[in-house]
Amino acid sequence: MNDFPDDLVQLQRDVHAATAELKRFLDAHPEPPEPVPGWQDKPGEGYWRDRQRDPSAGWSDEDKQREKQLRQRLHDLIPQVHTRPHWDTLSGPDLVAARMKLKHIDDADED
Repeated sequence: MNDFPDDLVQLQRDVHAATAELKRFLDAHPEPPEPVPGWQDKPGEGYWRDRQRDPSAGWSDEDKQREKQLRQRLHDLIPQVHTRPHWDTLSGPDLVAARMKLKHIDDADED
């Protein structure tokens, strides 16, 4: 049982889902979005070991658009959570505690 309105709980779940989706996308695209040349440093050039980065062709236009959409979704959801009237009923440490409780509402009990 929780003390939050159902719509607020659903919005927080949507934030978690959108964050997870963005993380999955970024994990699948570790290279930089824009093309970059590769480079290599050798010992004696200021470094104690060889370092290198392979060139990257960057992301496709579709991938760039997808990242933009995922970030925009988060940008739209987060203020909806933070500006719900429910928060006006709390202040100080109670407000902070309630926001933390909401963020972890679906976490497994640690009792």
